[in-house]
Amino acid sequence: MPVLIQLTTADHGGRVSTGKCGTAECGVSCNCGCPYTAMETRGHTEAIEIIEARYPNQWLGLVIPPEEDEFAPERAMLVAYSHDDNEVWDAMSRVTHNQVVHVYFNGQYSADYVDWAASEPATYGARLSQPSPFGGDMISLMPL
Repeated sequence: MPVLIQLTTADHGGRVSTGKCGTAECGVSCNCGCPYTAMETRGHTEAIEIIEARYPNQWLGLVIPPEEDEFAPERAMLVAYSHDDNEVWDAMSRVTHNQVVHVYFNGQYSADYVDWAASEPATYGARLSQPSPFGGDMISLMPL
């Protein structure tokens, strides 16, 4: 899995160890210099359209800088990318809690996925009569 930047503690590049990184005190006003507070000044961000052009038909995990509109960002820091969404979600689960993240598939969904997304949800406890559109075995909606 291509994880580009580890973002779990101040060890990921902060200028000083303040003990705040990863706590409620870490954020835009934190002075540790971690990627969340210094990603723009360190040149770790780039235009999202450039990232998307470089990684077509892959799942992307991005951290949005504090200066950006979190609902319609133009710039971001790429943390992980993969053809497997589980790999990207695993990588993004290690991002410290105070960061705005976006995870999405950067491409066209297959016809199987579109059909699956448009279908009626199964009832609780039901067993799907078709394979998952993501491949693999049938999915149980409750523990067996």
